[in-house]
Amino acid sequence: MAFIFMDMNMEFQEIEYAGFRSWPSIEETVNDGVVLRYSHGYTKRANSATVTLPQKGNYAALVSRCESYFEEKGLPCIFRLPSFCNNQPLDRYLDRCDYKAIDRSLILYRSLAGASFESSNLIMKNCHEWMASYCRIRDMDINQHSAHMEILQRIKDKVVMAVLLDNNEEVACGIGVISNGYFGVFDVVSKQTARKMGHGTKLMNGMLNWAMLNGATKAYLQVVADNHAAISLYKKLGYQNCYEYWYRISNK
Repeated sequence: MAFIFMDMNMEFQEIEYAGFRSWPSIEETVNDGVVLRYSHGYTKRANSATVTLPQKGNYAALVSRCESYFEEKGLPCIFRLPSFCNNQPLDRYLDRCDYKAIDRSLILYRSLAGASFESSNLIMKNCHEWMASYCRIRDMDINQHSAHMEILQRIKDKVVMAVLLDNNEEVACGIGVISNGYFGVFDVVSKQTARKMGHGTKLMNGMLNWAMLNGATKAYLQVVADNHAAISLYKKLGYQNCYEYWYRISNK
């Protein structure tokens, strides 16, 4: 799989930290290139140890420190390993320690310089309204999304919480956050009975149009590597492979 060349680790790091700001955890501590994040167990990204710099030396001490942190929170220890860090020795060590590799995901990226996107019939909502729409579109119980709501309420950067209408019916929604010029997209979903009708394209076009009008110069998103339909959509919108990451979760 080909990946675009960027100014190596510096811009990759910027994307990582833009993502942290855009999907904020309750707790976040950084120690020697390991970002420990906790948020009541909602999403692995907000409840894991992301390794943002190459790790050398005593892997046992690193793993023990992270295990103790998550044990105190009552959560399994999860490591998130971005590919640009070249942490293959740590990855192999975790494998030997019975940490299972799961959810390989891609970071896709595009510049917004000189781009143009069609406006769409988007409704901009506040946090509570958007969460209600999200749960209706996914046919989920909003009462099960209190930790999700807390994450959205902690977003400090400029944010759009958008819902797409088709004949006055809510058919898709998503969240976009601009952090340090980077526009990150999260929670993009379409109504199951209204898929393969172009709603995802319309939603993304409208959100990217909003991002440019609000000063974003670059865009990124995260997508599970086997979600081929979503990847195809995003690449038609000009996104390219940037780097990847995967999780290692303890089987203990």
